[in-house]
Amino acid sequence: MTPILLCDDDPEIRAALRRALRAYAVTEASSPAEAIELLRAHTFVAVISDFQLEAEADGLDLLQHVRVQYPDMIRFLVTANRDLSVVIRAVNEGAVHRYFAKPWDEGKLLAALELMVAAKL
Repeated sequence: MTPILLCDDDPEIRAALRRALRAYAVTEASSPAEAIELLRAHTFVAVISDFQLEAEADGLDLLQHVRVQYPDMIRFLVTANRDLSVVIRAVNEGAVHRYFAKPWDEGKLLAALELMVAAKL
């Protein structure tokens, strides 16, 4: 199974995404700091993160870290934040490959992930 790291501070969202990603080996983190520790200890093909995290950093900070440290890793942002400046920041910084609004379309999320994973393998 393809290893995916999921970062969201809401356990219900993590559970819903884990169910949607049942074809993948999902590892969960509830904060950017926890995600970074997991990234140091394990190999992942993709990271899916929320934007607004009850933490010292937001999801884009995490995905920017991933872009710099693990440039080949797939990076998705899934967020309820509708602020256009978040989208602009994500695109301009090159921090994300795909942006999904909550509630996400499971089919579109999975299709995008499958395409990107297939291109990496």
